[in-house]
Amino acid sequence: MIVHPLLHDGRLRVEVHPHLLPSIARWLPLVPRDTPAHPSGAVIRILPDDAAPSARPDAEPTLAMGELDAWVQGERARMHGASGVHGVVALAEGTAEIRAPVDGDRAAVAMDLYAAATLSCALLLGRMGRALAHAAAVAPPGGGAWLLVGDSRAGKTTTCANLVNAGWSYLSDDHVVLHRDDEGRVAVEGLPRPFHLDEGWETGGIVERRGNTDPHQRFPGAWTRTAPLAGLLFPRVDADAPTALSPLAAPDALSGLLRQSPWLLADRGAAPAVLALLREAALHPTHRLRLGMDTYAAPALLAERLRSLRPASTTG
Repeated sequence: MIVHPLLHDGRLRVEVHPHLLPSIARWLPLVPRDTPAHPSGAVIRILPDDAAPSARPDAEPTLAMGELDAWVQGERARMHGASGVHGVVALAEGTAEIRAPVDGDRAAVAMDLYAAATLSCALLLGRMGRALAHAAAVAPPGGGAWLLVGDSRAGKTTTCANLVNAGWSYLSDDHVVLHRDDEGRVAVEGLPRPFHLDEGWETGGIVERRGNTDPHQRFPGAWTRTAPLAGLLFPRVDADAPTALSPLAAPDALSGLLRQSPWLLADRGAAPAVLALLREAALHPTHRLRLGMDTYAAPALLAERLRSLRPASTTG
């Protein structure tokens, strides 16, 4: 088994059978492999399976991600994907076992493995009082982490790359983990993966074709693994208007954050603590970020438009 630690404190790791490494590689975060495992840490195991999966439950699934359905009942969650990927998350034990067919459609298996690993990660993190969110995170020089929260194509990755070119740090462009640090503050940990940038970004054009960029190689020394939360930005592309910030009320920020954490209420045992964490996050400074073409490939101008951002000194 190939071991991939996920968190800086070693409390969650992935163990992958070598035969399935190509199928799960796109999901695995680009984090150091030498983080020691915590003695009581949780684990996600990804294994090949040449047997037929157990029957799907008759009940409506608790939640779905792509072609993968999940049923969460008490201390166990079951997952079934259209490709034959299936698995069980034992919430109390802190373990997930995901199995993939050895002779299935590779593309479909990879998609279901991505979904199963994401859901397993979210559920296990919830039992730790942590929240997985579909968001990017960047940090200005000397400041905390600002989340970029939004649906796919909202401009998170491009904004992240532009701000790094302007001297900011990045934590991730896709998934982050919210948790409490040793001082009780809401903090952010990045789970970085290759950036999916439009191939015309470097020259300021849009070709509607995305390529993969390893951010550690493209932006050496710019990665920050964890940082206290400074605030939340909700980007939205409006090509014909200038880039601008506008205030956003805390209830609207919480609603947007919940949208990017759809697994929150699946596990009733973890939901209250995770919801409290997200509510506290939403009490930080929050803004809508309208993204125009004026800053699409203009890092200095984008950083200037965000110069007014200030973290909150306290949270409610």
